[in-house]
This record gives sequence, C-alpha cells and structure tokens, in this order.
Amino acid sequence: MGLSEREIQQHIAAIDALSNPASPKYGRLLCWQNPWDPVWHYGIGLSDIAIFDTGQQRCPFERPSASVVTGLGEIALPPAKTIGRLKHSLWVFAYWEYNFLGWNCEHLSRLIATDQPRCYQSRPLWWLANLTPAGDHKTAHHVFQNYLSQVAPELLPL
Repeated sequence: MGLSEREIQQHIAAIDALSNPASPKYGRLLCWQNPWDPVWHYGIGLSDIAIFDTGQQRCPFERPSASVVTGLGEIALPPAKTIGRLKHSLWVFAYWEYNFLGWNCEHLSRLIATDQPRCYQSRPLWWLANLTPAGDHKTAHHVFQNYLSQVAPELLPL
C-alpha cells in the first residue's frame, strides 16, 4: 500500500520538525541492525537520535545507536541536499512496492544520499530481483532524476 498525500505531507512536516543540521548524523546515510534480524536496515539521519526509515514503514523514528555509513567518499551528497531529496522521494516512490530483494530500504537510502540505488545485501541474488550485477535497481535512478530535473534541479548531483 502506498503513502497518501496526507501521509506524505505529515512525514515532510515531521522531517522538518525533527531535523537538526548541527548533528553529525543529519542528512547522512545511516545503518542499524535489530538483535533478532540478520539483515542491516538503512535510513537517512535527521538528528543524533531521529532517523527517517526508508523501508517498509517509511516514517521517522528514534534510534540513537544507528551508525553513519562510512566509505562513501565523494559520492555522498551534502546533508541539506540529501534531506531535500528525501522529501521529494516520498512523492516519487509513494506507491513503489517494497520487497527485500528488489526494492528495499538500502536501495532507496543510497539513492537519496549517494544517487546510486544500490543494495549490497541483495547483490548476490541480483538476477532473481531484476537488478544490475552491482545490485542497482534498474529504473529507480532514471525515475528520480527525471522527477528532480523537473521540480527541483538543485537537488541533482553536480
């Protein structure tokens, strides 16, 4: 089930209310693992404790123990740009169906924060999920780029 227009507007208001640009986690790709779950989860940091979950829930929540994903180097977009992309992604991907292999929290978070819709966890099974061999979703990048070029070109990577 997708996000309604009202839910998207509520999420955007929550992103604005919970965001703290002074936090080192603000606008950064974050990951965490639940004790009972063998997979890693991904989202976008809003503050030291608030994260926007880009998974099935697609909403903000608190997880102070989430870690900033390292090793992104120059592909990491600036935090303010990442937060802007997060807000727009809610409109673009409101009705995309989440599934563990083909379109998940890692694909969406990495697309928002690095412009690469990649999932390293599903990469070994790329052929089952209709991904590229690198683990990239085949259409998400193009769809997001087209949308941003029309409504918010300042959020495109340079």
